Amino acid sequence: MTLDEFLAAELPGLSRFTGALTGDPHLAEDVLSDALLAVVPRWRRISSLEHPAAYVRQVVVNTFLSDRRKAGRRRTTPTADTGVLDRAAADGSEAVLRRDEVERLLAQLTPRQRAVVVLHYLLDQDDRQIAQVLGCAPATVRSHLSQARAVLRLPAGPSDSSHPSHPSHQEG
Repeated sequence: MTLDEFLAAELPGLSRFTGALTGDPHLAEDVLSDALLAVVPRWRRISSLEHPAAYVRQVVVNTFLSDRRKAGRRRTTPTADTGVLDRAAADGSEAVLRRDEVERLLAQLTPRQRAVVVLHYLLDQDDRQIAQVLGCAPATVRSHLSQARAVLRLPAGPSDSSHPSHPSHQEG
């Protein structure tokens, strides 16, 4: 499979994945671009893997985590001055209010907790798969997920009943 063929098939999904991982469309573009720049020189080897998309997602996660470590060293601080933000003013709709609440809650997660939440809930990966992506033990993944649920106030329990698409978590 050529890189062009891979990107034609996988780029939309990689974009959604990176957007969910970062929570910021501009950062998502940067992270995905940086990850793809890292992938291009190794594409011949990557394309021969059984699951090249999984490998590229792992590069995206590692790029995101690396970027967050760098951002922490830069010591950026949030501001309430919306005049400095490069985003449109709130439109007042219920969807925007919910999205703002979700963003606020997700911002409280560490980068690793956020990565675990995205891999678990967006990609339906199990603890073992997530541990492989993050290079840690499955118990560490469970710990990150438990801590993230506490921050997000999500109920713990079997993975099928704690998944946000489960009927008990949908508004009626």
